[in-house]
Amino acid sequence: MSDSTETLVKYYDAISNADLEKICVSFDIPSKLISLYGVVNITSKEDIIKTYSGIIETWKMQNISNKIGYDKNAFDVSKIQENIDLVKTRLTNFDLNGNFLQEWNCSYIVRKENDRWLISVGTTNNKT
Repeated sequence: MSDSTETLVKYYDAISNADLEKICVSFDIPSKLISLYGVVNITSKEDIIKTYSGIIETWKMQNISNKIGYDKNAFDVSKIQENIDLVKTRLTNFDLNGNFLQEWNCSYIVRKENDRWLISVGTTNNKT
């Protein structure tokens, strides 16, 4: 992968397509997801699959599509060190009919290992 933003583009597209395998390859193991509702410690591929299948199912029950809107050109990237980026993004949710629901913010610590950038920490203020 070329840079940390490409990892996030592939990650968001994988969520939009409910592709759990592609979501998995975006993550560093271990990693951590932090939201308004608590912390999820990711220690295995199984944790990622369980977490994201639960998120997608919960959204569906709330009439929220897993299609995520984003503007890659608006990602705010800060290089912390040579192999660590802080990436801030603004995302959009839609209902199951494709209508706008809300925007929210996410921030990530993305770490480069060998030639791959991986999500180590993700935070969100998404209320749903």
